[in-house]
Amino acid sequence: MTRTRRPTTRILTTTSAVLPALVTLVATVPTALAVAQERPQEPPLRTSEPVASIVADLESYIPERLREAGVPGLSIALVHNFEVAWSAGFGVKNVITGGEVTEGTVFEVASISKVVTAYTALRLVDQGRLSLDEPVAAYLREPWLPPSDWADRITLRHLASHSSGLTDRLLPTDKTVTFRPGTEFLYSGVGAMYVQEIIERTTGQPLSRAAGEFVFEPLGMSSSNLVNTAAILRSMANGHMTYTLPLLTMLTAFVPSFVVLALLSVPVRRIRTGSWRPKGAWVAAAALAAALATLVILSLTMGRVLPNVAVLNAAVGTGFAAALIGLTVIGRHFIARSAAARQESGQRPVLVGIWATTCAVGLFLLSGSIHGPVPRGPSPRPSAVGTLRTAAPDLATFLIELARSRYVSEQLSEQVRTPQIRINSDYSWGLGPGIQHSEGGDALWQNGMTFGFRSVMVIYPEHGIGVVVLTNSERGFPLAYDVAARAIGGKDQLRYF
Repeated sequence: MTRTRRPTTRILTTTSAVLPALVTLVATVPTALAVAQERPQEPPLRTSEPVASIVADLESYIPERLREAGVPGLSIALVHNFEVAWSAGFGVKNVITGGEVTEGTVFEVASISKVVTAYTALRLVDQGRLSLDEPVAAYLREPWLPPSDWADRITLRHLASHSSGLTDRLLPTDKTVTFRPGTEFLYSGVGAMYVQEIIERTTGQPLSRAAGEFVFEPLGMSSSNLVNTAAILRSMANGHMTYTLPLLTMLTAFVPSFVVLALLSVPVRRIRTGSWRPKGAWVAAAALAAALATLVILSLTMGRVLPNVAVLNAAVGTGFAAALIGLTVIGRHFIARSAAARQESGQRPVLVGIWATTCAVGLFLLSGSIHGPVPRGPSPRPSAVGTLRTAAPDLATFLIELARSRYVSEQLSEQVRTPQIRINSDYSWGLGPGIQHSEGGDALWQNGMTFGFRSVMVIYPEHGIGVVVLTNSERGFPLAYDVAARAIGGKDQLRYF
């Protein structure tokens, strides 16, 4: 009896354990299906709409969105059927001097320079002067990277697809190779610098001339350059940013310099006057010397790479100092005339110090609410990392070349659009541009971010539809992506990378 009941007992036990789970699973199926049905679908690409309808929509949408975002100006170029179908400008170049943004207005596009540099290198590959898969160290007489296990394994394919193992640490330049080339993705400005070195050594000319010969001139990109020429400057918009960062940069260099010089002045004053107590003239002298030292430090570091930003830092710092001195003098005057200060003259320095500190904090906070222009100026040398200046129609022409090349072989052009390294299920990287995967197909893209400018370009090679959006403000990313999505539809592009 016992033997015959054991299998039945097991069956009943197993059934009692599985049945609740099975019931729960069946009960959750309708809920799961409902959730799947409620999940938002990607908007369709605007491939079938007439261009005139899309343009009318954008002309209505952009001005309002521009005001909403607090961005001074925007330029856009729309690609349809592998042609620049429309381009226009909105807003102003400079919030102080004005000047309308037009389709020919030039903007800084920062990291989009990396894609132009990669394409320049591909032109050399097509001519047989470079190889995609041979170690690039062979093209240099002297090593550009310090010796390491992986330094001599890096190829142009690795560099163009950000899979070389080099970092994005630029100031100072970190040439460490962090992993075996080709195995991982790591966005790398240092890798772009390496490509620039290879191009310049191979062609015997600076990157600006090589890009002009292999990219800008063949494509008719007359408003594009990797340096600021006189013609570029005449057409260029000013970038715009809040002044907290420039002021913080100045203060970071000024405060330690002032403290050191003020401390050094104490024994000097003791020797010369016999007094340890500092006076206003000595403090002012130390502040002036610290300010000059700060300007020298900035010109020797940032000034070589970003001279316009160094000028902005100096201007903001000077304005801050002038305002602080003026407010301190005014406050000192009123404190000296007050009845309480006349009765307690020993409290005057304390009261003046409190007043000056309060003014300094207030001015610093005020700098965050001022959204003003960044000076323009000549660039010292071209940089693959981010010195490209261009207009929206020019960049749209370059986008079309990436999607359907006329100047490199079909086999090499296909490699540009083929994932070389996988990032995740949504993103890969090709030879130069990023690749976003979506229901609408693969999109080539790159964004740009620099002092006072934000930009994005995207194209779907399968459909021949794309857009370039350039803005002259550090607030421009949400605006640029919203306008891009409005212009072509499809999955929202990667907003921050």
